[in-house]
Amino acid sequence: MDTKERIILKSVELFKKAGIRQVTMDQIAAALGMSKRTIYEMFKDKDELLWQCLLFMDRQNEDEMEAIISQSSNAIEALYLIGQHGEKKKADINPLFFDDFEKLYPEMRSYFVKRNQPGNESITYAILKRGIKEGIFRKELNLAVVDVFIHEMMQTCHKTGIFPDNTNTRVIIDNIIIPYFRGISTKKGLELIEKHFPFEQMYK
Repeated sequence: MDTKERIILKSVELFKKAGIRQVTMDQIAAALGMSKRTIYEMFKDKDELLWQCLLFMDRQNEDEMEAIISQSSNAIEALYLIGQHGEKKKADINPLFFDDFEKLYPEMRSYFVKRNQPGNESITYAILKRGIKEGIFRKELNLAVVDVFIHEMMQTCHKTGIFPDNTNTRVIIDNIIIPYFRGISTKKGLELIEKHFPFEQMYK
């Protein structure tokens, strides 16, 4: 592992733990046991370092999603595993990270929002297409339209200040996302949804 990669990995760890605003270049240098000058030789300022950290996190997440899809036995299992993965990753990040990112770095945020727009190369599009092929989702679906709606639905679910206080991710999934997927599923799909997202566990 080279010096630049070490700096990025440690910075990602610190940003996720404390948020972006609270982490200083001095703290990063101390955590790495190196001089701040060494960091500035690799990155001109904190903004550039953050940018590289975000690109790293985005690539890592993309690789993880692709691995989950390739290892899952069907589209519903892929959705289930991706949901679990997302909950775990979110739990490992201080909410201040997302707040700082949205408020302090709107241009960077805009880039990643555009980068993850719906389309035939998106993760959800790939899952939908696979689900139709497997007889899990209804074949008459307009994938482009459904993909856009799912992206909008997911963005709404992740916004703060919309749902009652202390509404956890599982409640949102069970009351918004799963009912929608039930609506676009075949009988085979409904059986798989019931297996991975049993209705009777919704309020347990």
